Amino acid sequence: MPGILAISSSPRRGGNSELALRSFCRAAEEKEIPVEMIRLHELNLQPCHACDRCAKSGICAIQDQMQTLYKKVIAATALVLATPIYFGSLSAQLKLFIDRFQCWWQAKYRLKTPFVSPEEGKAGFIICTGALQKPEYGDNIAAIGKVFFHNLNYKSGGILCLQGFDQKGAINDDPVALIAAYNAGVEFIDSFIL
Repeated sequence: MPGILAISSSPRRGGNSELALRSFCRAAEEKEIPVEMIRLHELNLQPCHACDRCAKSGICAIQDQMQTLYKKVIAATALVLATPIYFGSLSAQLKLFIDRFQCWWQAKYRLKTPFVSPEEGKAGFIICTGALQKPEYGDNIAAIGKVFFHNLNYKSGGILCLQGFDQKGAINDDPVALIAAYNAGVEFIDSFIL
């Protein structure tokens, strides 16, 4: 059974967004739904070159580890993105990942051959964590996520924005935040997977 592809975009292993992602995914694991965690920072990924070669085929011309990620996104039932909030938006690692789906935009809109059909019922969710208590930062990330998931033909399953965490691992000192991440996972699974 395909499961959840969990994307951690923090450059810090064990950072707050990754810890929240793990709590979210624990809800899936408890229901025996497979979860694969990918740490973008550990992969060899190049930014989109804007070469437009994908306009002819929908396939990205850059040969790096993103080619494997495209296949994983196709195979997954759900995609969960986790990011620290940097300058009111998402991490550079996650933005690079999202931008590399320009080829999927070409496939869907120009070529009319999307890689994922809306009828497949796939869904996505975003988790973001940051130091400042600025709800508008979460709104920025939610807007980007909605466009991204729409491009992939994934339903947007929501966002959880946890703020007030600056130091690495600080979220571990706030069980309420980790419970919120777990509960968001339960709700997402009940609404979009089961």
